[in-house]
Parts: sequence; C-alpha cells; structure tokens
Amino acid sequence: MSNRYRFTALFIALIMCVLTGCAGTKVTTQEEQDLKLRDIRVGCFNSGEYYYYHDILDSIALELQRTGYISGYDPDKTRETTKDVWLDLCACKSEYFHFIPEVYYEKYSMTDEELEVATKEDGVDLMIAVGSMSGLFLTERADEINYDYMVIGVADPISGGMVKSATERLNDRSFVVVDTKRITRQIEAAYEMFHFKDIGVVYDDTPEAYSYSGIGQLKDAAERYGFNIHERHVKEAYELDYDRYYPELKAAYDELLPEIDLLYITTATIEDDKLPWLLEDMTEAGIITVAETSESQVEYGAMMHITMSDAYEEGQFVAARIVEYASGADITDMDMVFEIAPKICLNRTTIERVGAQIPLETYLVADKIYE
Repeated sequence: MSNRYRFTALFIALIMCVLTGCAGTKVTTQEEQDLKLRDIRVGCFNSGEYYYYHDILDSIALELQRTGYISGYDPDKTRETTKDVWLDLCACKSEYFHFIPEVYYEKYSMTDEELEVATKEDGVDLMIAVGSMSGLFLTERADEINYDYMVIGVADPISGGMVKSATERLNDRSFVVVDTKRITRQIEAAYEMFHFKDIGVVYDDTPEAYSYSGIGQLKDAAERYGFNIHERHVKEAYELDYDRYYPELKAAYDELLPEIDLLYITTATIEDDKLPWLLEDMTEAGIITVAETSESQVEYGAMMHITMSDAYEEGQFVAARIVEYASGADITDMDMVFEIAPKICLNRTTIERVGAQIPLETYLVADKIYE
C-alpha cells in the first residue's frame, strides 16, 4: 500500500475509533438527569498563564451555564487571562456551585510559603488543578490536603506522575482527565505520512514539561517504529524572560538542524508571532515541522498540526464531572478517560517551501489549510 493511502486509511480509522469509543457520559440538562445536588465550594489551582488553561476554564463556565447550573456568564466578553475567566465564573449565580474568587493560585509564581497556604486551604471542597505543575503538586501533597481535586489540561498525566493508569489513581482525593494515547496518535499519523528517521524535540528538563510535551509517548513510538529522538533542553519562559528564552530556543533548533528530518514543536511558552523567525532555518533546510500544542502555530508557519486535544470539548467533559461530584458521586468512582475526534491542519505555503510530498487525500481530509 502506498504512503498516501496508508495515511488516509490510518487517519479515517483514528477518527472512527475515537468516535465509536467516546469516554464519559456528559450531563445534558438538570431535568434529564434529575440530579439531587449538594452545595460545593470550588477553587482553582492554575499552573500558569497558557491559552489552553484559559480556554478550558471558559468552556467549563459555558457548559455549566448551558446546562442551567449557573447564570450570568457572558459568552461574548473578552477575558485576557485565566484569572479573568475565573473571577467572572465566581461572579455567576448558582443554587449549588460556589466558585470562591479568593481561592485562586498560580503555581509557577508562588513562594514556598504561599504553596504551604494552598496546601492547607480549607475554604473549598473541590480544587480544579489546571495543568501539569499544579496537578503534580497536589498529587505529591495529597496526604496533606483536606479537599478533593480534579486535574485537567494535561497531555500525559501517567508519565507525569499524576495517575498510575487510565483506571488507577494514586490516592483517594483525585480525578485526572486521562487520554493515554494523545501524543501517540499524533506521532503515528506524522510517521505514516512522512516516515521520518530522526525527530528533534526541545523541552524544559522538568517532570512537568516531560509530561505536557508527551516525551514518554514519543519514546514509546520511537521503539515501535525505529526512529531516533534528538533532544535539547531549554527552560520555559514562565517568568516572561523572553530575552533569554528565544535566543536559547533558536540556538537549540540550530543545533538540531543537521541531525533531524522532522522537528516536533513542544515548548509551551512560544508566542506565535515568533515562529516565523524560529523556524526560518528549518523551513529553508527542508525540515518538516509538526506543532504539538496548537493549530495557531500552523497559521504562523509550522507545517502541520494534528489536534488531539480540544479545550472546549475537555471543558464540557469536566463540567459534567463537576455536576456528578455535586450529585454525591465519590471522586474515585468517576470515569477519567476522555478522547476527542482528531483534526488535521496544514500550512500550504510551508509545505511548498519545504518541498514535502503531501497526498491529495490528506488535503481532502484536512480540517484547515493555511496559506
């Protein structure tokens, strides 16, 4: 079978597999479920400022409003930060849900004393931990906290140390949204399409970055398919120290250039408008560039992105679990597995500059093609 037909068959099979294996039952309306809810107090432990965290929290608010559990959340308002979303959610009216405005933490910028306060927080029943940094922190402190917590927005919580598996928790306080093959499906599709031999990846040398960059799943795929992984490490710009970050990232890409035929873009704090400069040498050298995290990176010059996570779909799933929790369900009894139907995005201009051979069938199944 030719490469083009192999990829098309794989992509269609992936879509069908995900669509027929939907995880979790979503609450649609109060009337349909006839749930008897209890009052719950909810806080937010955010890892840091990141578009996905903003969007997933926004989706939770929109879904709770759509299903009638809160009111007063303006869907058309522009909210610049995740905290802005949280404060507007806290201002909503609800008979059962009490989102506490002062219980909002951002892990990346907290001192040890502030982290201790967050650990001993007694003003909430449920903490929403957004991202790997906060999720891992609460998992490591599970014996000390007196609230349950939900970890959301994490690419690979298993390798990140937040769960043992899709069905096995590490403690009786936690719920973690799990997609065991999110990165695997992305890498498999790219491999079936390009049959690369050497893949380059740059990520922060921390457990959290190892998790959200999906390095564990990438290594599993390398063993299965036989390609080589070339790594470089650059500290993310969590403190907005972009003057240090971008030259180091550019230098790491330049070091990888002679070694690879595909670059996997994983670093989370890249601003989209810096991508044309960061990827210029890669593109001129004919290196395929695959964006892990965001479709918007394709708009700014990465060659391809296969969406394996969707903040709004995940937010709807989490909103249903919050309602389930308020109905009295034990947090350890709730199904954690969630998957979405994949989407493929291409940049035609980059494809032409790189000289990549893309089958016509791939263009036909693409959800978005940028120029």
